[in-house]
Amino acid sequence: MGRVRAGLVAAIVAVLPTLAGAQTPIPSPPAKALIEAALKDDRAYAITRDLSTEIGPRLAGSEAEARARAWAVARLTQEGFTDARIETFPLTAWERVVESETILGPHSQRLEAHATGGSPSTPPEGIVGEVVRFADMAALRAAAPGSLTGKIAFVDDVMPVTQDGSGYGKAVVKRRECSSVAADLGAIGCLIRSAGTSEREVHVGQGARGQQSKLPVLILANADSNQLGRVLQKGPTQVRMLVQTKVQPAALSGNVIAEMRGTERPDDYVVLACHLDSWDLGTGALDDAVGCGIVTAAAKIVREIAGPPKRSIRMIWYGAEEVGLIGAAAHAQAMKDKADTYVFAAESDSGDGKAYQVDFGFGAGTGAIKEAIAKALAPLGVARGTDTARGQSDISTLRPLGVPVMDLQQDASKYFSIHHTPDDILENVDPESVRQNVAVYPVTAWFAAWTTLDFRAQ
Repeated sequence: MGRVRAGLVAAIVAVLPTLAGAQTPIPSPPAKALIEAALKDDRAYAITRDLSTEIGPRLAGSEAEARARAWAVARLTQEGFTDARIETFPLTAWERVVESETILGPHSQRLEAHATGGSPSTPPEGIVGEVVRFADMAALRAAAPGSLTGKIAFVDDVMPVTQDGSGYGKAVVKRRECSSVAADLGAIGCLIRSAGTSEREVHVGQGARGQQSKLPVLILANADSNQLGRVLQKGPTQVRMLVQTKVQPAALSGNVIAEMRGTERPDDYVVLACHLDSWDLGTGALDDAVGCGIVTAAAKIVREIAGPPKRSIRMIWYGAEEVGLIGAAAHAQAMKDKADTYVFAAESDSGDGKAYQVDFGFGAGTGAIKEAIAKALAPLGVARGTDTARGQSDISTLRPLGVPVMDLQQDASKYFSIHHTPDDILENVDPESVRQNVAVYPVTAWFAAWTTLDFRAQ
């Protein structure tokens, strides 16, 4: 072998380990075109407007939620998705009928209050008891056994206003646990401060997830919680709680599913999700009609610019999210033996606040993919976040099955004063913020469905 040839072979051998360990080059999306199109597009707002207007509130298991499913099948079909269908599941449906909260005695007055989802009824005349205030759930748990016999527990911790909504997780604990803890201490009812930041509007929500509460539970508006606290400072105070609810043990809900079929790997699915149900006091415009509009418009935009996807996009408009992720659990159960067909999942369920950070729940060997996505989103003001994403809302049930997920962090400064309240209405949706959210999803969906990248790579 000649000296030149020998040197060439040695050079090739020297770089083989580098070539073997090199990652597949990450394709570049048409990010500029996708973003420009999204920032001019109002289809997401149109879906939000039409769903919240034509159906209105969509409480899980209700007749309105059933109409919303039929509406969603028709709308997704109209938008060009195929095989639109309903995946039904059973649940116990609950609805409020009558509710009131009144301070008795020398300071008699009515307070703004609504029942938690799953609250049982009081007797028709209501219940009367002395109020015992607790600063938070930890204080209630520390109460002496039997100390609340015949009394009404009042859990009064305040949720702070933050950009990331980080106080919400702690604030909702009382909604889920007050009933059971207070019942064990002998209480006859629970009052809790609203787990939201509006002063006057009550932030409602489910008690124990997917369950009926042990005691009647009323949620007080923040201003009314302050009022009750001031009255309690003047001495022992009694209140009358009146709660009448209706329960249907054998109701139905459902997830609405539709697809944009892939050309090369049609049995690989990129899941884009939202939830169709809402609470009953507003029209569910921000929670979560706008999420359904965002992901649906995004999929349409990327197809119009990039052509048909290589992988299939599966739209899932989940049912019964608000009462305990019941639709999500049903779908995860249906997919548990086929979860490997889900190559990526993301959900929009934080209203219309502008996205400012992207978090990933991908495999350990996907560093280059994450950096490419983050770089493409940077022009939208979205920063590279953590690698600990668990999946928003419904798709959090897919993460334990090994499905790679992406979470967008959105500015929640206004969200927690609106969602779950009577103010969750179209008038509080900002079209400009909606467009910014729409722009994030086409870019991300392109990486997931217009390539064959492996988001599980270890």
